[in-house]
Amino acid sequence: MLRRPTGNAWATQILRNRAVRVPPLTWARLSSTGAPQPKPSPTKTLRSSAEAARDSKWERTKRRLWEEVPKTRQEWRRLILLAVAIQIVWTVYDNVRESSPSPVPPLEAAASEELVPVESPVEVLDLEAANAKLRRESRSFVFEGQDKVQGRVDVVRVASNHPVEDEWDLAVAKGVGGSKTLYSGVYDGHAGWATSKVLKQSLVSYVSAALSRVASSTSGNLVDEAIKNAFVRLDDRITADATDAVKAGYDPGAAEVISAIAPAIAGSCALLSIYDPQTSTLRTAVTGDSRAVRGAWSDKSQQFEADQLSVDQTGFNKGEVDRIDREHPGEKDDILSPVSGRLLGLAVTRAFGDHRWKWTKELITTAKEDFYGTTPRPSYKTPPYMSAEPEVTTRQVRTDDFVILASDGLWDTISNEDAVACVSRWLAAKRAGRPEPVKETKHSGRLGDGWTATPEHFAIEDLDSAAVCLVKNALGGSRRQLFLGAVTTYAPMSRNVRDDMTVQVIFFRDPYQTNGWRRAFGVREHR
Repeated sequence: MLRRPTGNAWATQILRNRAVRVPPLTWARLSSTGAPQPKPSPTKTLRSSAEAARDSKWERTKRRLWEEVPKTRQEWRRLILLAVAIQIVWTVYDNVRESSPSPVPPLEAAASEELVPVESPVEVLDLEAANAKLRRESRSFVFEGQDKVQGRVDVVRVASNHPVEDEWDLAVAKGVGGSKTLYSGVYDGHAGWATSKVLKQSLVSYVSAALSRVASSTSGNLVDEAIKNAFVRLDDRITADATDAVKAGYDPGAAEVISAIAPAIAGSCALLSIYDPQTSTLRTAVTGDSRAVRGAWSDKSQQFEADQLSVDQTGFNKGEVDRIDREHPGEKDDILSPVSGRLLGLAVTRAFGDHRWKWTKELITTAKEDFYGTTPRPSYKTPPYMSAEPEVTTRQVRTDDFVILASDGLWDTISNEDAVACVSRWLAAKRAGRPEPVKETKHSGRLGDGWTATPEHFAIEDLDSAAVCLVKNALGGSRRQLFLGAVTTYAPMSRNVRDDMTVQVIFFRDPYQTNGWRRAFGVREHR
C-alpha cells in the first residue's frame, strides 16, 4: 500500500511527481538503419553555444526551485497556511462568480430557416438502450429460507408517471412469535406518490410489531386479524394526522398543513407477502388491485401451475360489490359503475389514503378551500366508502415454488398463467446456462386496443433478473418494435401506454446457486 510522505520528503516527492509527467529521454537512440547507438561521451559531445546556454539556464532553474523548497517545520506551516488561504479565497471568488449575472449569450444567425435545428428532445431507444432503461431500477437480494436454504428476490421498477407513484419494500424482521420473517411489499400509488412513500416507510414495521406479539401457537385466524388490524391502524394514523392538521387553526395555505395532508390526499394499494422460513408459511395481504401469484411445482404434471394468492379489490369483484351494497344500501347504482368497475370514479374499492372516499364532505371542502385540496365526489352521501383493511390468504410453500408480486401495471398485459410460464421458461434457461434464441415477431392489431403478452412472443434472454424478464415480455417481448416504442414513450404520454410497473419474484431456492452465481445483496433487517 502506498503511503503519503511527510515533511521535506513530501515536497521532494511533489517535485519528483511533476518531473515524471514529462517522459524521460533515453540514451538509446536509433540510427537511420534502426540499430541502437551507444550513449555519447560527455567529453566528446560537441555542443553549440545556444545549447550550452539552454543547459545553463535549466540548471539555474532547478537550483532555484530546490532553494525555494521549505527546509524547516515553520516554513512548511507557512506554506500550508498560504495554500489554505489561497483555497478559501478561490472558493469565495468562485461562488461570487457563479452568483453574479452572466452576459446574455449571442445567437449566431442562420442563413435560412431550413438550417435552424428543430429536433425532438425524446431519444429514440434501440434495444441496448431500452434494456438499460429497464435495468435502471433493478435489484437482487438473498435471504435465508427453510432449512437454511438460500432464497433470492429479483426486483424491478419501471416508471411511467413522473414522479413515479409505485414503491416497494423488502425486509427481514420479526414475525409470529418473534421468528425471523421475510416481508415483501409492493405499493401502487395513485393521485400522487405521498401515500406509497409512507407505506414503504412504515407498513412492515407496523405489521412486524403486531405479529411479534402473537404467540407461535396462535390460530391462523388470529394471526390474520393481527395483520388486518395493523393495516387499518396505519391508515387511521394517516387520516388522523391529516384531519388534525386541517382542524388545528393554521392560516389558509399553511405549509405545515399541506405537508401533513399529502399522504391522505393521495392514495395507494398495498400488497404484502409474509414468509416464515421455520414453518414454510406464506401469508399474503392485499388492499387494492396489486396481485400475488405463486408458481407451484406439480409433481403430477411436472410443471409450474399458477396459484393466485390475492383477489383484486375492484368493482368487478362480486364480493366487493356485495360488501359495498351492504354498507351503503340503496347507493350501489350511484357509486359503482358496472362498466368500469370504479367506485365513485376510483378503480379500486380499498386503499390507503384517498380522503375523498373517507372524510366528511365538510372536511373535504375545508381542505379544498384552505389547503389546495380537491372537491368531494359526486353522489357522496354516507362516507367512508373505502377501507384499508386487507384480505389475507395462507399457503404452505416448498423450496421449488416461486411467487410473483406486482402492481397492476404488469397484470394489465399478462395473465397469471402466462406470467408463471414466463418465469418457468426463465428458470429453464438459467439452469441451461444460456438464453432462448429470440426470433423477432410483429404486433398485429391497433395499439389503441392494447396488447397481451403471450408465450409465442416471449423473449427469454435477460438471465440476470426474472423480474426484468417479466417486464420486458409484458411490454412486447420478441415484438421488438412494440417493446422499443413502449419503453421510449415519455411522461405524461406514457400513461396512455403503460402504468408504473413494480415486480418482485421470490425464489425460495436461489436459482443462481446451481450455476455458482452468488452475487447479490443481503436483505436489510428491521430492528
